[in-house]
Amino acid sequence: MIIRWSAQRATAALRATLALLTLLTLLTLLTTATGCVRHSAVSQDFGLQGEGVTQRALQGSSSASAENSRQAGEWSDELLRAMFQKQTVGAFDPLTDDRRVQLLQGRLKLNPSDVAIRMELAGVYEDYRLCSDGFEQYAEVLSLAPSAAADWAVGEQAVAGLGRCARATRRGGEAIPLMEAFLKQRPSAGSFNELGLLYDAVGDLVGGESALREAVARDAESDQLRNNLGYNLLLQNKAEAAEAEFRRALDLNPKGATTRNNLGVALVRRGDPRGALEQFQMTSDAATAHNNVAVVLLEMGQYEESRGELVKALAIRRNFAPALANFKLVQARIRERAELPKAGSVPVTPAPSALVALKATASPAPSDLSPNQQEGQQKGAESLEPKD
Repeated sequence: MIIRWSAQRATAALRATLALLTLLTLLTLLTTATGCVRHSAVSQDFGLQGEGVTQRALQGSSSASAENSRQAGEWSDELLRAMFQKQTVGAFDPLTDDRRVQLLQGRLKLNPSDVAIRMELAGVYEDYRLCSDGFEQYAEVLSLAPSAAADWAVGEQAVAGLGRCARATRRGGEAIPLMEAFLKQRPSAGSFNELGLLYDAVGDLVGGESALREAVARDAESDQLRNNLGYNLLLQNKAEAAEAEFRRALDLNPKGATTRNNLGVALVRRGDPRGALEQFQMTSDAATAHNNVAVVLLEMGQYEESRGELVKALAIRRNFAPALANFKLVQARIRERAELPKAGSVPVTPAPSALVALKATASPAPSDLSPNQQEGQQKGAESLEPKD
């Protein structure tokens, strides 16, 4: 009896270990890929937080995550084990090797107007970073609205998904008409926000402002929407109007680090670097704050003032890599300006945009980062290379 009981326990332990290994392998496959990723909430800024291309999106509802979890639970252990075995043998192609995709595609052929199947398939495509395929499914969902997409939440999720995939694949021009047609039937703050982001992405800032103002009008208590509108105004060099929106957003959410950093950029552009420094210091250390002021001044062509801020940053942190790189850059700009009269028509190399130069220099407040982001933030700042 004792021997039999021990064998049963050993078998159960072995099964549990295999299941855990399968899950870890699947998670590794998903996290190591690159491309579009579904986020619950991101807010647009001038590179003062995070890395890579920033995106703006209204806070997503928890219902989408719950729905994805429910759908994932429907797939049998047999399917997941088959996928795991394929991955261990050779290259894994989700379109041919993930039986979930094949099953969903088969069900869709039988019922092309089934919005739920299309949404689920689009989500699987996004999980695999197949944003072009996800774009097609989300676009089809919106084209079926409003008769098929009777659930308001489904339409909202489709708009958000289409926006993500359109920005990832640079297909904003295709997505905008679909969103506008949907909004005529189902207007909402979140959908107008997504429309504004797409207009900004394709360079139509006036169209973006109009859509974002409509979003704010429908949800005036959203600090994220006001931040996004302020960001759009800042891109149009409407610094005074942008400052007003950022301050309204901070009244709603004083802990909004992204908004506070954006306000700092607006203040530098309005000629108030001291006020900007105060805002930057509320989200980062003093050296980073001086460096950020310097970058905006550098973008504005105020090279001597920018150099002065960098000297202050380096006095605080002598080996601060971003400030060292920017100091090298501003010195080059000053030399080019001095040599310009001698060279005649030789143009001065344009200063970098704050959108790029600030991106890896700021230190966001730890409270606004996840544990993983907090761990990687300092490492990212120290590895910045000069970009001439």
